[in-house]
Amino acid sequence: MKMDVIGRVRNVQLPVSKPLWPLFEAIMNSVQAINDSDEKNGKIDIEIIRDNQGSLLQTDHSTADIVGFLIKDNGIGFDEKNYEAFLTSDTTYKANRGGKGIGRFLWLAAFESVEIDSVFELDGKKTRRCFKFCTSLNGVEEVSCAEENLPRRTKVSLLNYKKKYSANCPKRIESIATHIIEQFLDLFLSDNRPEIVIHDNSTGEALNLDNIYEKEIVGKIEQKDITIKQKKFNMVFVRLYSTHVGDHKINLCANDRVVISEKLSGIPNLIKRFIDGGKEFVWAIYVHSVILDSSVNQERTNFNLLVKDEGLLDIEITMADIWEGVRKACKEQLQPFTAPIAKSKLERIESFVANDGVMYRPILKHLESTIETISPEAQDDEIDQCLYRGYHQLQADLRVAGQKLLQDADNITDANLEQYKEKFNDFFEKITEANSADLARYVCSRKSIIEFLKKQLNIKTTGKYSEEEQIHDIIFPRGKTSDEVLFKDHNLWLVDERLAFHTYLTSDKQIKQAKLLQNESKKEPDVLIFDKAMAFSETLQIPFSSVTIIEFKRPARNEYNDNENPFSQVFEYIEEIRNGKALTKEGRTLSVTTNMPFYCYIICDITPVLKKWAKNYSCTQTPDGIGYFLQNPNYNAYCEVISYDKLVSDAEKRNKAFFNKMGL
Repeated sequence: MKMDVIGRVRNVQLPVSKPLWPLFEAIMNSVQAINDSDEKNGKIDIEIIRDNQGSLLQTDHSTADIVGFLIKDNGIGFDEKNYEAFLTSDTTYKANRGGKGIGRFLWLAAFESVEIDSVFELDGKKTRRCFKFCTSLNGVEEVSCAEENLPRRTKVSLLNYKKKYSANCPKRIESIATHIIEQFLDLFLSDNRPEIVIHDNSTGEALNLDNIYEKEIVGKIEQKDITIKQKKFNMVFVRLYSTHVGDHKINLCANDRVVISEKLSGIPNLIKRFIDGGKEFVWAIYVHSVILDSSVNQERTNFNLLVKDEGLLDIEITMADIWEGVRKACKEQLQPFTAPIAKSKLERIESFVANDGVMYRPILKHLESTIETISPEAQDDEIDQCLYRGYHQLQADLRVAGQKLLQDADNITDANLEQYKEKFNDFFEKITEANSADLARYVCSRKSIIEFLKKQLNIKTTGKYSEEEQIHDIIFPRGKTSDEVLFKDHNLWLVDERLAFHTYLTSDKQIKQAKLLQNESKKEPDVLIFDKAMAFSETLQIPFSSVTIIEFKRPARNEYNDNENPFSQVFEYIEEIRNGKALTKEGRTLSVTTNMPFYCYIICDITPVLKKWAKNYSCTQTPDGIGYFLQNPNYNAYCEVISYDKLVSDAEKRNKAFFNKMGL
């Protein structure tokens, strides 16, 4: 042979994701051989060879491993010209058909050996040529050529499928047939095509690809011409009805053969299968162009074009340009099918916003691009996540737009005043609605916190109630301080709206750990809050004007010992704090004055023992009958006992107007 076969095969780039490419190459050779002959009834037979030993262990032989293919045709055969071209690497013999002269090397890239048996006419007589094509020094072995009076035909045997390709090859005959039709759709679209039949040697099943094409696969076919970077492209849109075709595909072709096949993406409102006349189908889009014909690589697995323009060279067109233009054309062409899906999806999103996502209601009209990206099959959680991302993107865009408006304000003239006003009004409308969404989100958050608290207060399936630690963490995380917990991450408003605005807070920490105190007490109030200082003069001031103490008790708890009396506990905390010192930001110590007010909240269920203690401490019952309060002049302390029912009820009442306004 006039080539280094071993080196040539080593240089072939055949991805494992394209295991049928060698079979496609053999089929194309058969098609061309039939076209070159005078045969009026061209026929191609493809036989699937399976692992017979392995298939004996399987009950379903139709999925046994494939080890080879036999491709037979009644074309012109390996006559002298074709054989000479076969022996010449990178031959230009079929260049006018887009041939690269290396397709047969794909066979040896995926198969250990190839056998050719061809009967052709030579000087009016039938001649049979047989040889093995392999990765040997000469490339062809066991060559024979002699007269033999047999019907004209050629058989190519692709044998001993290499494991990495066999493992990725479709197993079922129906799937392989569908792949062949997709690969050679241009051939099936023409009237002058050979009959192609595929056989399975393990099951005896045979499929006529013409029948599959006409009855099961192809419906209406539409074409569209587009221009990308001054290059002309032709797009063929085909509806495939076969159940063996799973995804919408874009196929970039060269010389009427598929080179790259990718799942159609980037098209809004694209569902898995559309319906036409009661039949489901997927789209197969075939893209043809002279630029694709001229830039396909030798293996026909990719194109010799830059992936994208890096701005370093003056590039006419890149793959990124082609994909962008093709997807844009697909979006336009499929719009009649996607528009009803978009309408239905929008109705679902609007229903979600009306019922569960009211915080998005003010800004929904500004999230068109976000809504486009939402899958028509998205569940509520995914819709919520997408709208949330759109909400944050809108905020980011508004920040940029606001900065731009401020910059442009210095350049306002009579000529552009109206344009500036229009931009400003648009910005003001969006920022107002975005702020409304912020408020709506916060109100919805409050509603969900209250509902979650209710669930925690319900008796559990174990017959027990939640521990006070769980309630504590909802209101303010244990073991933390206000320096560690953001405003949005605590729920002090459940107790009192004013508590959210404080100087410093500790939660479930010893009094001595509070940074505003100099104190050695190891007692641990559940929550200790230092209110903001009121500065009436420039003299040195204590850094807080009052102290709030919150003590939690387990829901429905009725068994306490004397040391667990919550009234005694909060008054002991007050004494411990008064016995220490306050620390200024300069590090100076000041006495905690005797007139420093303390506010104490005991949050618990009003059980019989709590009622007894409330009576002993001369507490007054609240008008609603589910709480108590007292004023202790000895400690300058106001103390309130809040039942869990009252905690929830009061929180709902304070927020009721907002909840009603938002339909919550």
